[in-house]
Amino acid sequence: MKQIIEQLKQTIGQKKILWAYPIANKLQKYRYTLAIKWAIECIQIYSSEIKSDKFSQLYKYIQQLIEEQNVLTPSQCLEISGEIWYLPEREEIQTAIARLWGSISALKDGEEDGEVHGGVMETTAAVELVLPDISDHHLLDRYLEAAVRICEEYESQNQEIS
Repeated sequence: MKQIIEQLKQTIGQKKILWAYPIANKLQKYRYTLAIKWAIECIQIYSSEIKSDKFSQLYKYIQQLIEEQNVLTPSQCLEISGEIWYLPEREEIQTAIARLWGSISALKDGEEDGEVHGGVMETTAAVELVLPDISDHHLLDRYLEAAVRICEEYESQNQEIS
C-alpha cells in the first residue's frame, strides 16, 4: 500500500482522475469491505471538514451501511442507493454516499461472478467526490493515511492468524 501511496503522491499534481482507484482496488483485493471502510472514513473526514447539514441528514445511511452491509442483498443495496440519489438538493456528499451503496451492490454481485471492477469504480467515485479539489493536501493526506492504516491493520490481523 505504501508504494501505491508514494506513486500517487508523485502523480497527483497532474490532476489525475481516478487517483483513488489503485487504493480501492488494493483494499478490495484483501476484502471488499476494506475498500468500503476506507470510503466511509473519507466521507466522514470530509464531513468533519465542511460541516454539511446534508451529512447530518444522511448519517443514518452511513450507520445502516456499517451495520447492515453484510446482510443486505445487492438489490437491496441498489435500492438504498437510488433512494439517496433522488433525495432533493443533491450535494457531493449525498452523491458519494449513494455511489458507495451502489459499490456494495456491485462488489457483492462481483463476488458471485468474479467481476468486481464496477464496484471498485463506484468506490473510487465516492472517494473522489469528497475531494473536490485534488490540490487540497490536508484532506488528501488524511485519506491516504486512512488507507495505509486500514491496510496495515488488516495485514497485522492476518499475520497473527497465519
